[in-house]
Amino acid sequence: MSQDPELEELFQDPAHREVVDLLKLSRPAAPPLDPNFRTYLRTKLMTEAHRTLQPRAARRGFPFSLSPKALAPAMAAVAAGFLVVLGVQIYLQNQSPTSGMVAVDLSHIQNKTNVATAEPIVIPFSGPVDKNAVADTVVIEPATSVKMQWVGQNLVIIPDHPLAPNTTYTVSLKASAAPKESRPNVQPTPAVAPSPVVVHFTTVRAPVPPVNPPSYRSRNVTYGQENRLADAGTVFNGGWTPTGQLIVTRPTGQPGPGSSPAAAITASGAAPKATTDVWLMSALGTPIRILVPGGNFPAAAPSGGVFAAWQVTSSGQTRLAIWDLQGNLQGTLATLDSMPDRAPAWIDSDRIAYVTQGRLVIVDSHGGSVNAPAIRMQRGSVAGSPLGTLLAVEAVDRSSVLDLASGSLNPLPAGATGFAWSSRGDLGFLVPQASGSQLYIAPGGKNAQLIASSPGGQTWSDLNWAPDGASLMLAGKPAGASSSASRLMLINVDGSGLTTYDTAQEYSSPQWSSQGDLVLFTRQDEAGGRAFWTASTAPSESDAAAKQALAEVDRFMQARLTGDRVAAQESLDASGLSAYQGGASSLLSPAGTKFERYYPVTVQLTGSNPNRFLVGVRIFVSRAGVQRSFFEEQLTLVLKDQRYLVDAVTSTPAVTLGHGPTVLSYDVVPTSPGYRVRVHFDADLRPETVTRDTIQVKDADGKAVSSQIAFDPETHTATLTLSLRSGSTYQLVVTTGVTDINGVTLAEEYNAQVVGR
Repeated sequence: MSQDPELEELFQDPAHREVVDLLKLSRPAAPPLDPNFRTYLRTKLMTEAHRTLQPRAARRGFPFSLSPKALAPAMAAVAAGFLVVLGVQIYLQNQSPTSGMVAVDLSHIQNKTNVATAEPIVIPFSGPVDKNAVADTVVIEPATSVKMQWVGQNLVIIPDHPLAPNTTYTVSLKASAAPKESRPNVQPTPAVAPSPVVVHFTTVRAPVPPVNPPSYRSRNVTYGQENRLADAGTVFNGGWTPTGQLIVTRPTGQPGPGSSPAAAITASGAAPKATTDVWLMSALGTPIRILVPGGNFPAAAPSGGVFAAWQVTSSGQTRLAIWDLQGNLQGTLATLDSMPDRAPAWIDSDRIAYVTQGRLVIVDSHGGSVNAPAIRMQRGSVAGSPLGTLLAVEAVDRSSVLDLASGSLNPLPAGATGFAWSSRGDLGFLVPQASGSQLYIAPGGKNAQLIASSPGGQTWSDLNWAPDGASLMLAGKPAGASSSASRLMLINVDGSGLTTYDTAQEYSSPQWSSQGDLVLFTRQDEAGGRAFWTASTAPSESDAAAKQALAEVDRFMQARLTGDRVAAQESLDASGLSAYQGGASSLLSPAGTKFERYYPVTVQLTGSNPNRFLVGVRIFVSRAGVQRSFFEEQLTLVLKDQRYLVDAVTSTPAVTLGHGPTVLSYDVVPTSPGYRVRVHFDADLRPETVTRDTIQVKDADGKAVSSQIAFDPETHTATLTLSLRSGSTYQLVVTTGVTDINGVTLAEEYNAQVVGR
């Protein structure tokens, strides 16, 4: 479309630029249009816009609004050759007069505000398209590393890492119909000029990390919704990653992105003779990507990001290797003549133990041998500590804890099996008895103590720990009963509070996720097959005061979002009201704008005062229905007459929403000793730009506090480990030296308060 001065004048407002871009990219359909049609179409478009759009106060001489949302119906009604719809469907005109339309159905995602962070983005087409051309034009912002697959006519966009919560994403692409086959004596159909497809959606709101960690003691945990992941026989085994996704083994040939071709890369280049593949799967049961063709028995590393598994080669051998969660091979550790019958066991994040031909072998993460006593094995339990050099082993001779640092073997009670290590490095295990099962705990792998025995005639199995190490989950059933009699049980680490989930349904082989929100288990179906399920769990939070303060913040913010000044002022004490009236921040949105949405960025106790909280909120400002900027407020809430009120506020300058990375939220976690400050981003970053120079915590004198920093690309999180003085206030500074994977920097430096307690 050539430059049109009147359109340029009409669409000067930034909220309308998207429509201008769409018009410029649109092209008339073939055959060539009558020269007068362009003038006719433009006149009709302007007339229809004046007729249908809601009037508003005059702006630049035009007494009507031309937002993209409002303009779309008018355009669709008159633009027979320029069909651009910014809503549920976007129709792409095929130049062939007999081929009809190619539609993109976006109703499942367009403008949704609760899109799951770990699910692929699916864009379905109703007809043939030039798939390569479409995929090459995909752009996602904030910058996200993705892979793309075509499943039939569905374009599946698979983020390499889960999307960030609380984030509005834009996915744009240009779609064109597939070129027609050339036939003799038939004039070939010219290629279709691409028309843009723009998808906007917002991911689910993340829970605010509690000021005090939740308690997973047995009486505090509740169970909720169950979800069947897949049909029986379509998942053979599975386990959690530290970030809440699943690594599973599926039969070769199962559908999903990247499932064809399903051949491993081998030395000879031939496809392996295997019957299973390793997949990454979402907690909702959606296959995300194939990780290891011909793979089996995966085991996620405690630190996340990588896993170990076995893979069959074309020669019939089996190799033990490490892959990342995108399926990239990180290194081969060993090659065996046959497939072992179990997954390898991680010891911390740099050693792996496996059993082959009746003996225990330990290697480092590069495949180098680790010196250890010769241990004979059969089918006994093996489990490595996530925090050090300890390995619990059920050997032929007896069960022991092997210390790789010293090479010593510390004996455990006879018959010890079913080992499970907590995140704090404590060992739990079972000792079967004729009358039932005995449960032992060995803090730090030493000095095992009997804490509980099963009720008479009942057997226990499948120990695994709560995230905070306060309790253990297990499966219990009557001795000799089938697996269908298994029930979910929970017991505190001191042996108290044994509880059984009150249900008649089967819960076999339960596995608690590291985030504590889901339990993975198996259940027999009506046909006798065995399927994987999840059940949601929720612990109590010990900090009721923080919940009360956050509830008041939500009441305050909802009043501001709806423009209710009176209701908003009811959440302010005299000091808070004075602060807003004095210009510390704007209580309601300025004229011509709207406070569109908000979410809490952080919540902290201010020193040792249990009734004074600092709550950061991010407020998004829209104009003409489009989010354009955000700013943050630090709200101080104080308990007065049994209600938390806003006592003080500070505000940051507005930040224009752009294409660069943004700090999403941060939290301050007390540890022993010191603190961890975790900074969460909304984009995939270049890890080399996340350093102690680009992310700092500064004291009142502006001096950077000494810290260690680590970056987790899977969760876009930078973690600073440092010491803070109780009651002191610090400044978190994230500089523009942090860049996303496209090399784009933060729009401006980010600053926020950090309070020691």
